[in-house]
Amino acid sequence: MPTEPSQEPQPRVEPDLPAAASMPKMVVSAKKKPSKAGAKKKPQGKGPKPAKKAAKKAPKVSREELGRRAASEVLKLRALLKEVGSAVLDRLDGEAGALGLFLRGDALPGETPVLPSARVLNAMLACFATLKVKPKKGRVKDLDRIEGLMKQLAGKMPPGA
Repeated sequence: MPTEPSQEPQPRVEPDLPAAASMPKMVVSAKKKPSKAGAKKKPQGKGPKPAKKAAKKAPKVSREELGRRAASEVLKLRALLKEVGSAVLDRLDGEAGALGLFLRGDALPGETPVLPSARVLNAMLACFATLKVKPKKGRVKDLDRIEGLMKQLAGKMPPGA
């Protein structure tokens, strides 16, 4: 099969140097470079993106205006904080009040109180002894600990309480 000489790599022979006359000649074949027509395009990574031609820029806002907007959002956050904090405190306070009334023996009129056993009451008292909070620091984790204690106490209550 005849092949075209342009497609088949031709062996390249190194020129003879006077000092290398006694050394054997090395034959090196030339490698064909791939053409750019068949090369695949690489996907663009996180490099710079091309600018959009018809994109409108947002009007530039002064730092003072941005500061006023941020201050307004912080004031809204304060109101939200008070609302959420108040709801959490009200819920925990209500649960503690109801549990306290039940454990004291105050039941609804006409009902006889059903207190837990002495073993359960001693376990509840032990739970109170393990509570470690620092109220003056105002930490959220202290609220979490109080809420966890309330859940423990409610779990120790007899069914139907």
